[in-house]
Amino acid sequence: MIGADGSPEELRTAPASAVPPNPAGANIAASWYAAVRSSRLGKGPHRLRLFGREVVLWRDRRGTVRCVAAHCPHQGAHLGLGDVVDGELRCPFHHWRFDGDGVCSAIPGQSRIPTTARTRSYPTREAYGFVWVWYGTAEPLFDLPEFPALTDRPRRYLGFHYDDATTGTIRQLLENAVDHQHFSALHGLALDQVEFRVLGKQSEAADNGPPLTRDDAWFGVWFSGRPRRPPLRRSPFGWITGVVSTFAMGRRMQLLVDGWPGGQRFTAYVDGVEVYKVIMGIVPEGDRVTRQVGWAGVRRTGRPLRTLFNYVLFWVQNRAGTFQDVPVYDSTRNAQPTIYVRYDNGLLRFRRYYQSWVDRAAGDGKVGR
Repeated sequence: MIGADGSPEELRTAPASAVPPNPAGANIAASWYAAVRSSRLGKGPHRLRLFGREVVLWRDRRGTVRCVAAHCPHQGAHLGLGDVVDGELRCPFHHWRFDGDGVCSAIPGQSRIPTTARTRSYPTREAYGFVWVWYGTAEPLFDLPEFPALTDRPRRYLGFHYDDATTGTIRQLLENAVDHQHFSALHGLALDQVEFRVLGKQSEAADNGPPLTRDDAWFGVWFSGRPRRPPLRRSPFGWITGVVSTFAMGRRMQLLVDGWPGGQRFTAYVDGVEVYKVIMGIVPEGDRVTRQVGWAGVRRTGRPLRTLFNYVLFWVQNRAGTFQDVPVYDSTRNAQPTIYVRYDNGLLRFRRYYQSWVDRAAGDGKVGR
């Protein structure tokens, strides 16, 4: 299949069904996706690979980030090798210029510009330290979700950015928090009194941020458990694991997760007291070439040493969990029948939800040319 930018790399999708498919392709849903840290954009064009395609990002005269397919419709030169002139992208080969909508605005020596002289453009937003790009339809179907921890209350948190590469799929990364059974199996977190439920209303996830502008673009879960603490003398490592998993603040850990088909928001608590927040975005570079990026921060406690302790411990937990997850992502075989059991009910619901947004992007190669 030929993509909107003339590339033969159009990524595969699959239709939704009662039992969601396990496709081999990238299976990209219509959604907002993280593209690059805002700080990486300079005065000139920035080359990037997204959705299995080459794209170029730059800032226009107002400083707004723009994103278009990378190759000039004239003779196919890479626009990322050009420059930015008066806020427009100029091709290096013949100096054709393109505005933020991908429309050719000037051709040296020509007074008449062909109406077909344009390249594919992608809607963009800039927030939370990242540039976000919409995929799937010509115009976004919902607004980029809000994350007040970084907009309204940034001084309440001490945080860090992260960027992890994997050959896993978008869906794998997003469903990790929904697949709660792996917390004990892979991460060794033995839990009692486990509670897991898929949320029914966006208001149940208000701690993460305001509701999405479309209910059907949202998915949320609640998880809670009591880490086991064996006697210190009998199992020092088990006792330490149980204590640090709750930041030595209490006995029960709780996790609120919600998000959209291209990212998620998290709030974690111990005995109902907020400990940290996270926003995660997916960078879908290509078929099984994916990155998860985001910001994670602990709530300041008013006691600097306690805040620093929580920060260091959370950073270790975050990095250790990713270190364990990524090899599984990288080696998972997709496109094979899946056997579901009772505790996979939430996972099944997430996969149906996600696939419904893949279906909305099935005509992506036909829109926004």
